[in-house]
Amino acid sequence: MALERVNHGSQSEIHGKGVARPAVETRTPPAQENVLARNVATTDYQIDHLMLGASDLDQGKAWVKNQFGLPAIDGGRHPSQGTRNALLGLAEDCYLEVIAPDPTQGLSGTLAEQLLGYTTPHLRTFAVRCSSFEDLVLRLEAFGFGHRVLEMSRETITGGQLTWRLLFVSGHAYGARMPFFIDWGQSPHPCRDLAVAGTLRQVTVQLLDQLEPFERLMRQLDLPVTVTQARPGVAATVACAQGIITL
Repeated sequence: MALERVNHGSQSEIHGKGVARPAVETRTPPAQENVLARNVATTDYQIDHLMLGASDLDQGKAWVKNQFGLPAIDGGRHPSQGTRNALLGLAEDCYLEVIAPDPTQGLSGTLAEQLLGYTTPHLRTFAVRCSSFEDLVLRLEAFGFGHRVLEMSRETITGGQLTWRLLFVSGHAYGARMPFFIDWGQSPHPCRDLAVAGTLRQVTVQLLDQLEPFERLMRQLDLPVTVTQARPGVAATVACAQGIITL
């Protein structure tokens, strides 16, 4: 992916609300250290997509068309999750997802219920792609973080079926600033049929405190994420024909 790598060493510089518990640093047992060493060269982590939240899908699509000059294409519905999406391609197997409530589903207790409160579309979080969760789980445990895995699927607008797995990190105070992780398995990647609107250059995560564990995790996964001390939030810069767009 054509992204700028970040020097994490000298600078203190992203679904739902995280559990407000301080991150605990623990020593990785020798067995885990061996697995981490074995998998570090074979487990590749890449930013998969940016999640732009909107209270209404048409509103979100209009916002994207105004910013990028290209339309986001309807993706499909997420059964039992209360949401539906539209997608716009970015370079290097990355894409922008507009996610919004699906009025045909029940919304209570879902992400869609939170999205209803968005007055304007804005970047909610980002997803990191990996081919296996084995290496990731061991790394999270070494930080004192927990996790949960969710099996997902959606019907495409052409009647096809996509399936994938999501891993959400728990036991931290970062909220939606912590990315979630995705394994597409045998499903084709959604961006293969999307027009490319630009290239993701940088993701920036803003945190009030506990920057060091977050920064260290991003560094271990070799992700181009800058971490800064400021009011909590997440932003991304995309280079496109219109110039540099900040989400």
